[in-house]
Amino acid sequence: MRKLFIVVLIIAGTISTAEIIRDSLFFFSPNSTDSSLKIILVEPGHFTKTAEMLFKEGLIKDPRRFVLISKLLRLSSSVKVGEYEVRMDMSPFQMLRVLTSGKSVLHAVHIPEGYNIDQIADDLAEKKLVVREEFVKLSRDPHMAHLLGISEKTLEGYLYPETYSFTHFTGDRVILKTMVDKFKEVYNREIKFGADKQNMSLHDVVTLASIVEKETGAPEERPVISSVFHNRLRLGMKLQSDPTVIYGKVGDKKNITRKDLVTSTPYNTYTLKGLPTGPICNPGKEALLAAIEPVESKYLYFVSMNNGNHVFSKTYVEHQKAVLKYQVDPRARQGKSWRDRLKKKANGSSEFKQ
Repeated sequence: MRKLFIVVLIIAGTISTAEIIRDSLFFFSPNSTDSSLKIILVEPGHFTKTAEMLFKEGLIKDPRRFVLISKLLRLSSSVKVGEYEVRMDMSPFQMLRVLTSGKSVLHAVHIPEGYNIDQIADDLAEKKLVVREEFVKLSRDPHMAHLLGISEKTLEGYLYPETYSFTHFTGDRVILKTMVDKFKEVYNREIKFGADKQNMSLHDVVTLASIVEKETGAPEERPVISSVFHNRLRLGMKLQSDPTVIYGKVGDKKNITRKDLVTSTPYNTYTLKGLPTGPICNPGKEALLAAIEPVESKYLYFVSMNNGNHVFSKTYVEHQKAVLKYQVDPRARQGKSWRDRLKKKANGSSEFKQ
């Protein structure tokens, strides 16, 4: 009986040793000789779900053994939701180290100066970083704006244009906070002092900067454009900025009509005096600086030369001559485009400037 017991122990030990060897070989040996990269998505849920995903992707051979060993090593609970880049020739242990690192794949997204909330939402949704409708709704939620320290009804104007890196799990709120925080950083560091000297509120600066941003595709024109609006504001003249009309109109925003110019909205600077109710896009640093640092000029008018640049005038008579030359005469438009000057900037001037 004693001999039988010893035999059983030896067999059990042999089996245990063999099992340990098999587990070790499984856990620390590459599953493939293929060194190609693969992007995997670890979603919320039980660790077993993750193991099954790795098996289906051809990254591990035995999901059950993978789960068992990961739990014995107390690593399964450390796996973090995210998007990860792995190699096909990684061992299960190396794979697990990646999944517990929390270092998700980052997706770069560039937000150009002058984009509005809808355009930002389009770009983020295209990269599958947000659900477009939900992002737009949250961006225009006054409660969300106040949570982020913006005392306005919308975050328009305060989503700083920059190149950001987000994961698929970053979420709308964190994305918005990141953009607003960047705006505050730039504003407090480079804009606030000048705004105080001009006796302009934060909202006035951002609103004027957004108009300047949309009015010209030529960076060097921004301070001159700004001077026109400062001069008009000082004299009590209407700003008469086409981009404000376009932003406030319902429906087709590509074309502007005479009816649009006389239709009253909170953004139509042809029908209201002073600045519109709020920003019409999200301006960059140069436009913000131009809003508080206009050049000294007596210009009250400007009209597009159809190539991204403008003609500036001090009197209405001079302005009308420029309108006739560059807007009324079809030859002035033929073969020209503001894209020749700066492809990604919109030109907001028209023959209706007064």
